[in-house]
Amino acid sequence: MREVLFRVRTLISLRGVRWWWVTLATIAAVFTWVPLFSLPGYELASAHTSLLGVLGLGLATHAARKLPRGLSSVLAIALLLASTTLPALLLAVARTRFGSPCDPFFNVQFVPVLVLPTALLAAAIGSRVAQRTKRWWPALLLNVGAFGLGAVATLWPILFGPQAFVFNHFVGFAPGPLYDEDVRVTASLLWFRLATVLLAFALSSRRAVALLCATGFVVLELHGVALGFRMNDEALAAALGGRVETDEFVLHYPRSYGQEEVARIVGDVRFRYAQNVKFFGVAPEGKVRVWWYRSPAEKQRLVGAATTQFAKPWRREVHVNDFGFPHPVIKHELVHAMAAPWGSPPFGVAASFGGWFPQTGVIEGLAVAADNPFDELTLHEWAAAMKKKNLLPDVATTMTASGFYAAPPSRAYATAGSFLRYLADTHGREKLRELYRDGDFERAYGVPLEKLSADYVAFLDTVPLENEAVNQAFARFRRGSVFERPCAREVGRLSAEVNEHLASDPQRARDLVSRCRELQPQEPAHVLEEALVLRKLGQVDAAATLLDAELQRLDGEPSPWAQAALVRADLAIEQGNIERARILWRDAIRKEVSPGVDRTARIRLQGAELDAVNGFFKAGDDGLKLLALRDAGDAIAVRYLLGRKLQQLRAWKDALPLLTALLDEELPPSLELETRRLAIEAAFATGNCALVRDLASEPRFDDWVARCAFAFP
Repeated sequence: MREVLFRVRTLISLRGVRWWWVTLATIAAVFTWVPLFSLPGYELASAHTSLLGVLGLGLATHAARKLPRGLSSVLAIALLLASTTLPALLLAVARTRFGSPCDPFFNVQFVPVLVLPTALLAAAIGSRVAQRTKRWWPALLLNVGAFGLGAVATLWPILFGPQAFVFNHFVGFAPGPLYDEDVRVTASLLWFRLATVLLAFALSSRRAVALLCATGFVVLELHGVALGFRMNDEALAAALGGRVETDEFVLHYPRSYGQEEVARIVGDVRFRYAQNVKFFGVAPEGKVRVWWYRSPAEKQRLVGAATTQFAKPWRREVHVNDFGFPHPVIKHELVHAMAAPWGSPPFGVAASFGGWFPQTGVIEGLAVAADNPFDELTLHEWAAAMKKKNLLPDVATTMTASGFYAAPPSRAYATAGSFLRYLADTHGREKLRELYRDGDFERAYGVPLEKLSADYVAFLDTVPLENEAVNQAFARFRRGSVFERPCAREVGRLSAEVNEHLASDPQRARDLVSRCRELQPQEPAHVLEEALVLRKLGQVDAAATLLDAELQRLDGEPSPWAQAALVRADLAIEQGNIERARILWRDAIRKEVSPGVDRTARIRLQGAELDAVNGFFKAGDDGLKLLALRDAGDAIAVRYLLGRKLQQLRAWKDALPLLTALLDEELPPSLELETRRLAIEAAFATGNCALVRDLASEPRFDDWVARCAFAFP
């Protein structure tokens, strides 16, 4: 070790080496002033690892020319490279410690895990290049070639395989798309970084040790699928186990699913495929491959992107988690795969510069526009409501790759989808398919994007909106992106741990959620979560006091106030204060926040003195809840909850007469709408399409009419 430190000292004394070192350290320090890289965690570590994997090769080659050959010199260069991280790391720690509430050492483990192996590999390659070259340009070519080989090894399984995660010996690791907040050092990452270290020693050690390290490296790479840093089609199909093929697609699903569940999934995917064909006006050639995962954890382990659904259009495949029936995003993801023939090669998406610069706003906007979801509001209503709340992103900017990812995901997707749906309705689908080639609006429409977006924004002013819709939009879109929320990675991890500890260690869960509140004091969700944890601990009065203070703070924000009021009303019931609960439910109704809040408040208000109704909203055995509801009388609240529970348990034939009979009563609009939806779903499940048509009294239910006609022709 003394010899290594001596050689580091020798290198530092050299002017050229110091110039390289200062350059790398300065660039790394500048990263810390960019919000995305300001915390000493995953993003900063990834940025510096990429810096070492590219420019670090130059410093390593230059330094190696000044030292004798040998492992000690390689280690000295690696230490010098790694030390360029220190100024940025110290600056980020200091700024985090004194300028934000975030934990400066949260996720700091990514720094050594990502930086040190890359520094060692860059030192080993740089030393090899220095031995074989005398001039700068052959050295540059060899370094670029080495980096290129690493890029090919990384990109090959991504481009020609199903995985979304990225493992690269030069630039480290990425878990998949940007939207997963909880990023951790996993066993698969540690195995991969061990492979990087073995490769570095294989390049820099004497023959026997080099052979041993090279063998270890090859063994790890060959077992990459088993170790979790590689994936291929055969292994993924074997891991899921189930497979079914239709004329339109090949579905891979978990082998534990029963025949009824598989048939439901196949029917759902076939229906959504047919809807997309109708939207495009033509069926694409070939079959789509659908990978269906049981849970986010399974998806993260197998391919990455735990909570993000994704498609690979150039492979005509989609990857989705199981969200139940009907699946809320399968239609969206199918659009990506089915639209590939109209996109630019090689990736089959809207992309400029010969197909190499994807236009994300157009890519995602087309999928949302074709999906055209109608849940509580239409696409245009969501966008118009955002505009009224000053939450609508700049439309022209959102249609660019950088602008799309800079906006909060929920706002970006809704805005891009509404805009392209507007263009499809006003200019036709053919021009929309033409736009998908390269994202050039002026070429496709003969009008600049700025003019099209201005016309669209003016159109939004004509969309009629109820006050309730504006409040719904605020509740849905108020959260900023992961890059805007303070300490987003830390809060994402803590929130996940709260759920893990809630049942087994509620006191630990409370400590975690208290930390979330400290990091994001303006986020009402953390207060509600802490109140629920206190309730779990039996500290009902403490939870009530906490929520009373929160209700005062949220007095001018209807949506979060109403959510807090519902939880506080539950606590009032437990305290025996039924009158306080009634006041809160009435106030929540008056806020006109959303049909869901209105419906829940009305049901609770009517059943305030019924144990069966109050028990329905607590955790407990479904069978006991059913028994309690059956014996609770014929109040509307009881009949509605009984029908809803039977429908949730897939007792369709029992639920249907209860729900249809309830529709003959005078119901508040929010309750009538949900009862009708539940009845339509139950009627579909029993194959009664005539009843589905009779019940589908609003455009929002047209999807069920079409689904039933498709399933039961």
